[in-house]
Amino acid sequence: MPKNRTSQTVKSTQQTSSTASLQTLMLVLTLALVFLMAARVPVDPDMWWHLRTGEETVTTGRPYLTDTLTFTRFGVPWVNHSWLSEVILYLTYQYGGTIGLGLYVALLVVTTMALLYRTLSGGVFMKAGIIVLASSVMALVWSPRPQLISFLLFTGLNYWLQQYVQRKTRLLWPLPLVFILWGNLHAGYSLGFMLLGVTIGGLILDRVLRPAEISTLTWPEIGRLADWTAISLLAVVINPNGFNTWKIPFQTIGEEAGVQYIIEWASPDFHMAQTLPYLVLLFACVVALAWSGKRASGSEIAGLTLFGVTSLLSQRNFAPFALFIAVVLSNHATTVWGDLISPRLQQLKEGNKRSRESARAQKSISPWLRKAINLTLVGLILLIAFGRLIYVTHPVIVKANMQSYYPIAAVDYLEKYGKPGNIFNDYGWGGYLDWRLRDYKVFIDGRADLFGGAIFQEVIDTMEARGDWQETLEHWKVDYILVMQGVRLVDKATEAGWVILFQDKVSVLLGKK
Repeated sequence: MPKNRTSQTVKSTQQTSSTASLQTLMLVLTLALVFLMAARVPVDPDMWWHLRTGEETVTTGRPYLTDTLTFTRFGVPWVNHSWLSEVILYLTYQYGGTIGLGLYVALLVVTTMALLYRTLSGGVFMKAGIIVLASSVMALVWSPRPQLISFLLFTGLNYWLQQYVQRKTRLLWPLPLVFILWGNLHAGYSLGFMLLGVTIGGLILDRVLRPAEISTLTWPEIGRLADWTAISLLAVVINPNGFNTWKIPFQTIGEEAGVQYIIEWASPDFHMAQTLPYLVLLFACVVALAWSGKRASGSEIAGLTLFGVTSLLSQRNFAPFALFIAVVLSNHATTVWGDLISPRLQQLKEGNKRSRESARAQKSISPWLRKAINLTLVGLILLIAFGRLIYVTHPVIVKANMQSYYPIAAVDYLEKYGKPGNIFNDYGWGGYLDWRLRDYKVFIDGRADLFGGAIFQEVIDTMEARGDWQETLEHWKVDYILVMQGVRLVDKATEAGWVILFQDKVSVLLGKK
């Protein structure tokens, strides 16, 4: 073989190896950064009642489906759509403590973003940037709750559908099995059907409006996907809740009191800095669609409309929006980069002698040295990420974080001096009280679907001491009031004869004379 051909072969092999190394390095660095972002204090108001109901399921050996934690809904059947996730969450805490919960969150997040990375189009740097941006949007909802599993399954389903639409797989029969599992893990299975709906609807639009395009699926192919979707819709009821599973996505729609009271149900406030990544992601996609020479598919248009509208109605929908729009952004940003930006950068690079000198200097670096530098960089970031996880999940740090929000001292007082009874409580503390006070019943906790608008309205009216608030307390035979400092109810209740048993900077505990 001629020397020049051998030299070219060696160079080609080195370039291929270098490209593969760069891709692996960027993937690991990106996921390590995501892990670092996801390593946080594992505390959430809903986490506590998920832990308690998970414990009840493990202890009794059957799914927890009837309320025993509150006195306003005691004995009422409850559609517990997350019973299996709650078992996982409880066992994680039981055997791993707070560091186990923190690791649970971080690993689910990293796995989700790794799947998203695999779904995205474009080069490694573009993928990395989109992953970090999407993670910044989703970070608002990263907490020890079952919804993280739904985000993982949503991302996996989107990847699967992308493969089917691109004719890289014909496999659809496992779809019902996925939804059987999903229906027992979390009510977010509805996100899966939304994704299937926009995909099928978009494919129909493409078939009707663009029948000549080779990439458009045929009617039989669309029909197969629709058939398996219908079977999956039936399969999702294979769980302890039965056909009540279908009701879950609609139970909180129209509850105005709940929307006013629960922050994550409200529309996003774009005056807050935490919503900035959402706006950046949204407008980046708009620009990519405008500059890209490629027309948006019907599924992209349908998905952007549906998930965009739901995210504007409620910030709890930021995550599915980010996971969907990230794929659309990558599809069109890749075209923009290839057609507009990359050629101009290449021209600048060719005309710049410094770039060529820099390239020659880069080639002079030994592959082993480059690998050592890469491994050192990855190791350093992973060390920082795991170090942060261990720090923020340490029981001392967790307790210090909780003391600024939860009524820890007031609960300690009740455990030491109180007698079991009914507690009128702040909505955000209900789950914590479920977990700590086993001999007491609470007025309300984070299971919004269990209570409905009437109970929410009673909570709001009583907190503000308006209307028949005293009658509400008497009707429900309330023994204690445990609310935040500064709540109007405290002054009015003391005027009505209630006695302050304990108070600190966070909470006020009142009891009857």
